[in-house]
Amino acid sequence: MTTRNIFFKWNFIKRIFSCFAFIFLFSAVVNAECFSLEEINFTMDIPEGFTISDINDTSIFLESKLMPVKLALKLYPTEVYKDSKTALEDTFKQLGTTGEIEEVDWYGRNCYISTFQFVLPDQKLYSGWGLALQVPFKDNPSQKINIMFLTYADAKISRDCDQYMLSILDSIFFTAEDFRRPGPVTTFAFPESEDDSVILNIGGKRIESKIKKDAIERSTFVLEREYAVLRIYANQKNWKEAWQRYYRTIFKESYSALDCVSKDIYKTLLPQAQLINFENPNIEILKMLLDWVQDFNYVRDTKNTDFTPITAAIQGVGSDCDSRSLLMCTLLEHMGYKTELFISREYSHAVFGVDAKQKGAAIKVDNIDYNLGETTAKVDFGLIAQEQRDTEKWIPVDLP
Repeated sequence: MTTRNIFFKWNFIKRIFSCFAFIFLFSAVVNAECFSLEEINFTMDIPEGFTISDINDTSIFLESKLMPVKLALKLYPTEVYKDSKTALEDTFKQLGTTGEIEEVDWYGRNCYISTFQFVLPDQKLYSGWGLALQVPFKDNPSQKINIMFLTYADAKISRDCDQYMLSILDSIFFTAEDFRRPGPVTTFAFPESEDDSVILNIGGKRIESKIKKDAIERSTFVLEREYAVLRIYANQKNWKEAWQRYYRTIFKESYSALDCVSKDIYKTLLPQAQLINFENPNIEILKMLLDWVQDFNYVRDTKNTDFTPITAAIQGVGSDCDSRSLLMCTLLEHMGYKTELFISREYSHAVFGVDAKQKGAAIKVDNIDYNLGETTAKVDFGLIAQEQRDTEKWIPVDLP
């Protein structure tokens, strides 16, 4: 490649980061801090409160307002580094550290996860986590670019920031499918495992299916990490956005874990639902599922995360309103329904909403009327308690 072409490439990257900065600043004003790089189909759903501290030809640097954590994103064309591992290794060399690099197969992508330590010009020792991978450009898949994420904190307190930093790295998406499956950190911690059998009884039907043996353990890993992040925002002005991200992240990890179960439930219940309502059998399956979930053993563990992983709830572990509501959303999304989770701090409650076009209680979000389902009382779909009908007191969680 000629010097002129390399110069063009660097300026192109700088233009990408300029767009990136605009998107980030705009989204920070609006709602949760999801931002994108259109050229490479890249999105991050990082915790609330980050601001951009610097941008140069190859990098963008961000800092958290609430945690002593920094985040650096770096882009390098393949003409500079042939692969992302080489880019990561050379970056460590420039920082004066080697770091430990581990490879992970993240849905066909070769990713590299690393821990590292280095000294910044302020003479402080920093520790953190890194992730590097090579991805194609959106409009020209044959052309690829190396992208690197480095998140770090003062080495004296970095262990206390690990959950926060890992949450950042796990919030990366490159395709639509990534929004509904575990991130690279979780995939690294829990490689593909064997299936385990699960038997459900719904609507008088025995349903035999499969779920991964480590499904509950994996969900708990993500849940405990994200709950630790959520607690940071308990008394902050953006607590609402932090809640929304918390449930989005749980849904993201859990959705694919129930792929097989959801298909087997639908396949088994469909014939019975068609006999009841041939025109709209899905609504009958929804009602069967709700009746089944309402009979779950009610349990709250307020001393810990106060949430039962939905991979555990579906297997009979005690649960309460938000676990059940998110489970309903997950199963119904597999059926093709558009759903919304609704949570309320005032009511200390959660319900699910479905774009089912039925009569009954509903909350409008983005011009869609979501019919509401109550999972902890034995009531029909579309009914909720009269004292909980103030729609201003419900927070919608848009599921990706």
